[in-house]
Amino acid sequence: MQLVVTGATGFIASRLIDRALTTGYRVTALARDPDRVTSRSSSRLHIEKWSIGEPLPAVTRADAILHLAAYIPADLGDPHQAARCFEVNTNGTLRVAMDAASQGVKRFIFFGSGQVYVPASEPVSETSPAFPVHRASYYLASKLSAEICLLAFGTAYAMPVTVLRLASVYGPGMHGTGMLPTFIRALGSRRSVVIQDGGRYRADLVYVDDVVSLALRAVEKEEAGVFNAGSGRACRSLEAAQIIAQALGVDPNLVDVEGERGGSMTGFAPLNVTKATEQLGYNPRSFREGIEAWKAETGFKDFQNGQH
Repeated sequence: MQLVVTGATGFIASRLIDRALTTGYRVTALARDPDRVTSRSSSRLHIEKWSIGEPLPAVTRADAILHLAAYIPADLGDPHQAARCFEVNTNGTLRVAMDAASQGVKRFIFFGSGQVYVPASEPVSETSPAFPVHRASYYLASKLSAEICLLAFGTAYAMPVTVLRLASVYGPGMHGTGMLPTFIRALGSRRSVVIQDGGRYRADLVYVDDVVSLALRAVEKEEAGVFNAGSGRACRSLEAAQIIAQALGVDPNLVDVEGERGGSMTGFAPLNVTKATEQLGYNPRSFREGIEAWKAETGFKDFQNGQH
């Protein structure tokens, strides 16, 4: 099978391309900077320079296009970035789908966001209300509107569209900013970590290889529609730090907590992944299992050595 992957230099896309090539797929990788595509040695990999907004290169033999390219503004709260978000993430994505359909590409896999849902205390399903006004509203609204446009287009033009709403993805190759890299760097150097707000922040943390497996299953199973792609449960910041400390074999007392531990949770609700489990055979690992897999592969050396 022939796959087309956009945003090929990104964290998830790089991992996806590696897995697809290992599995036996042929891959066309589309990237703004082709020299940064990591998997360069396979005879089944073709790399092309491309950016959203440009016509899609010739991909007439492709079985599926997996669209990960997106515009994420540096300041997620800046309303001046809204136009660019919609230009690239909504209009640009729809143009990719239109170009793909005109070339006979069989299906479209879109990587959306699991943060578009209304905040909730219980796991949210694909039918839960989506109204992203609490954080990164311009970016998330552009991703949600892309879903709507793609699903409408796919129905009208008989090109099945699968939307994967991603939780917070982590694992080998991720960027060096954010909660988990901060924890790994500090604890790996035997420095203390201070958890703010009583450790009440929570997020659904999903291992990158589980997302990749789900995406390839979506290609193989040909199931259209919206699917949550998370771990199925929320992990609190305090719990995440403690698990990382255990994986690194450091003193658990290096994890300290400031603020009141009681009260309501902050952050994001876990994603209910029942639909993906039942229709796509999805079986995500726990955060502890993901951290152990990451450690076994890389030893967290990139973050501990200050390379990120």
